[in-house]
Amino acid sequence: MKVATVASETIWKNVAKNVEQTGRHVAKVKRLYPDVEVVLFPEISLAGFIVDASNKDVAQPLTGDASQGIKDIAKEHNVALICGMVEENSGGKPFNTQFVVSKDGQLIASYRKNHLFTESTEPEVYTAGSELVTFDLNGWKCGLSTCFDIRFPRLFEAYKKAGVEVVFSGFNWVEDRNKPEIMESLVKARAHENQYFMVTVDRSGSDPDTNFYGKSVIANPFAEDITKHSGIYSYAELNKEDITNLGKLLPLAGSYKSEYKVTQA
Repeated sequence: MKVATVASETIWKNVAKNVEQTGRHVAKVKRLYPDVEVVLFPEISLAGFIVDASNKDVAQPLTGDASQGIKDIAKEHNVALICGMVEENSGGKPFNTQFVVSKDGQLIASYRKNHLFTESTEPEVYTAGSELVTFDLNGWKCGLSTCFDIRFPRLFEAYKKAGVEVVFSGFNWVEDRNKPEIMESLVKARAHENQYFMVTVDRSGSDPDTNFYGKSVIANPFAEDITKHSGIYSYAELNKEDITNLGKLLPLAGSYKSEYKVTQA
């Protein structure tokens, strides 16, 4: 699979302009990498990392104008797109949602962030997702995660047990001590311990309250960063043989435990 990421700088709270910007980025990606099959954008790429109650002002249903705009872009450029949005929730606080649109403009999957960022007010203004999601894309079984999820290994183990071969994850990885290296280390660890690919991207620029790194890491099952960078645009070609070869060297199936018991010595 040929994948690209865009470490875009989100236009604060302006969904329509972010959709327009997405179209320009996709056109540039197609010029740089004409054979690309799927393009990943950062967490909440259509609004910004809004962590107060004003997130409701930009919330939309998955059937709204934002997703329709992304569908039109995917169809125009014949490429699958993964974007992030604030999803409207009729039953309460909005969801932090990633959604996948196929190259023919069909919504094929969506994922609501399971682990909300506890160092911010995100848990106070969003509803956490309660399910993981898999989908098929160009002969690959795929999964989704979002940013802070990367710190919870058993989420990614669940994807491995479900037969996933690549996980796509958008980030708003906020500025702090050693954060780019932490992100890279965690992404590589999740890829290696589960023997699949991780495709990840952090947004660039800043929001009113924080700065971001614009880092992309595309890791193979051997914990190698295979990303080729061109400014905010990155690219890699994924090969299933890496999954097969590592699986032969290090079989996992018989080693999983449903839980661990801790005793005091």
